[in-house]
Parts: sequence; structure tokens; C-alpha cells
Amino acid sequence: MTMPAVPPHQPPFAPPSPPRADPSTNGTAIASVIVGPIALFNSAFVPLPFIGFVAVFAAFPLAVATIILGHFGLRAAQRYGVGRVMAVVGLVLGYLAIGIILATATLFFSQFLFIRTPIAS
Repeated sequence: MTMPAVPPHQPPFAPPSPPRADPSTNGTAIASVIVGPIALFNSAFVPLPFIGFVAVFAAFPLAVATIILGHFGLRAAQRYGVGRVMAVVGLVLGYLAIGIILATATLFFSQFLFIRTPIAS
């Protein structure tokens, strides 16, 4: 019993496709541009009473994620040459959101420096 021979002009399997050398989009830069306005919108609610306490727990992780995605997007933009502007926009929005959160926290906690407790005699 002999095995049927594979015709010489047909390979037994398809060779793997080579990886793409340069992508046409920068996914991390796009993600930073999408998450950035959401973080900035949430950080705008941080100074408000009652809502701000909840908003800071949403805005801070989103702002940090925006900054991380923006830096990864910049690295990919240097490598592939696509998406630099989007990565920079994401970084600006992320750092702006962090600035609003930190300024609000600084102003909130600085109020306690000026409270004078009466001395009981």
C-alpha cells in the first residue's frame, strides 16, 4: 500500500503569512484619545460636593490609563510613524485631568490648615 503522492506544484499546507511591518493605525493612541475626554469629563465633577467623592474614583484611574495609553501610543508612533498627534492629544487630556484632580484635592485639604479649634480652659 503506497500513499498518494502530493503533486509537485502544490505544497502540502499553506505557508504562514508574514507579519505586517507597518500598521496603518495606532490602536493605543486611538484608545488614549477615546479614554482622555471621558477622564476629563469625570474630573470636571470632582470639585462638586457629593458627586465629587464618587467621581474621583472614576476619574483618577481613567486619567492614569489615558496617560499610560498615550505613552504607549507615542512609542508605537516612533516605531511605525502613525498616530503621534492622537497620542499627544491623549497625553494632554490625561495630564489635564490629573491636574484638575490634584488641584481640587489640594484646595480641599488646604481648608483644614486654617481651622482653629478653640482651646477649652
